[in-house]
Amino acid sequence: MPVPRLFESAAEQAEHWAHTLACLLGLGGPETRAALLAELVGEELPGVGAATVRERRAVGAVEADVVVRDAERRWAVAIWSTLAFDTDVAAVVDGLLAGLGTQGRAIAVVVTPDRREPDAVAAARAAGAEVRHKSWLRVRDWVQERPERGKATGLDLVLLTEAEYFLTPRVAELYRLEALMPNLPEALRPTLATAFFDLNDLSPAPLIERTDRVAFPRTGEPKVELALIDGALRVSLATAAAGPGFAVDGDRTVTTITDAAQYTAARSHVRAAARALLPARL
Repeated sequence: MPVPRLFESAAEQAEHWAHTLACLLGLGGPETRAALLAELVGEELPGVGAATVRERRAVGAVEADVVVRDAERRWAVAIWSTLAFDTDVAAVVDGLLAGLGTQGRAIAVVVTPDRREPDAVAAARAAGAEVRHKSWLRVRDWVQERPERGKATGLDLVLLTEAEYFLTPRVAELYRLEALMPNLPEALRPTLATAFFDLNDLSPAPLIERTDRVAFPRTGEPKVELALIDGALRVSLATAAAGPGFAVDGDRTVTTITDAAQYTAARSHVRAAARALLPARL
């Protein structure tokens, strides 16, 4: 059956995080897959070892990051994730549950940075829907604990080690954005996460001042700067080379992002400029 590719590098940051989760479910052995799915769902499901795992699948009107289906059609689990805090997931929950169909149990799992479950998840569960919430922090904790608890070996140990290597530093950095995201409209919060991790991968642990400025590198010298101004994301580069949407501002070029499409258009330029401006990782 088709399975996730372990070393594939996804174009979008959120996809890369979800891909790591999909690899654990799609490539892990029966014990690891069953244990992880039980962690996400909150109970052990029958027939997990023979279940099919598909990455990035349409589930009705929603694209799920991972869909796991029981071979005997007793249950199906759709997992959707985001790197944005305080996201309204009501439409996502409804779409996942409706799209999974009526054969067996339909279970939706929403993975967000929030430590507390979203109100929409609590409301849907109170209404009888099978929906769960997990934080990226809890997913990271599970990955860290599993090798010791499960005594994983072979491919499972490789998968868990790689997942821990990927998630541990990034999850720590994700929670540094918790105070910043409320200052942006909900639609722009995933864009802030994408821009932040695009740059953080080049220059980790930048300087975060107050709740409105992120300067790369960590010394605070603003070679590259993200600023939250009047509900928009301002990207500033210490270069005269203008990219899509950028304008000259003294000895810098800047662009103001008010919707996700603007950053998508400017992303390649931002990453290339940052790679030239920021000190190489040691």
